[in-house]
Amino acid sequence: MTGVLITIEGVEGSGKSTQIQLLETRLRSAGLSFVISKEPGGTSLGRDLRFLLLAPHPSGELWCPEAELLLFYADRAQHLATVVRPALKAGKIVVVDRFEDSTRAYQGAQGVSDACLDSLSGVVLAGLRTDLTLVLDLDPEESLRRVEARNAGLGADFKETRFDNEALSFHRRVRDRFLAIAQGESQRVALIPADQPAQVVEAAIWERVAALLRRHGHHV
Repeated sequence: MTGVLITIEGVEGSGKSTQIQLLETRLRSAGLSFVISKEPGGTSLGRDLRFLLLAPHPSGELWCPEAELLLFYADRAQHLATVVRPALKAGKIVVVDRFEDSTRAYQGAQGVSDACLDSLSGVVLAGLRTDLTLVLDLDPEESLRRVEARNAGLGADFKETRFDNEALSFHRRVRDRFLAIAQGESQRVALIPADQPAQVVEAAIWERVAALLRRHGHHV
């Protein structure tokens, strides 16, 4: 058996958290050795970076796109060094909530050039590629309705992330970039329609994950 890297991507409100929980249950029921993590914030240091990146700053100051990009890659470098690469080396299945493709979708939608993304990716990933990326696809208007409903149900103490408050046009650009990634890398990236019941989405995800795990010698 070999280590397997699976990432879950998608616009805000596409159901990633729910699907990762369902996938975790599947993996545990199958008796597999796995790690569930996220970016940003998959390490102790990364949790501080996550707050800096996602929480609105009291001053109202916003990160410029390039500064934001460097912070995301700092988080990724630490995450890869301390969580992802050791788990893969140990032959584990690693599932990450957001990874490289989110950076290309979100920071690319903010105007960061592909050349800049390629340069930093080359340094931090050093050739590492996901074995499977699942993009949960949802129309941005519906995704923002879901986000609004979710946030309203979390109570007064809940703090929205900066990306929740971005304009619809931004979320459309993000989705378009995810769709372009999926079209250009269809061997690595699977596009999963997320406008269906959670059980239908779960079945579509597990079909692809189980096939991948079998190819890598895992019994499912």
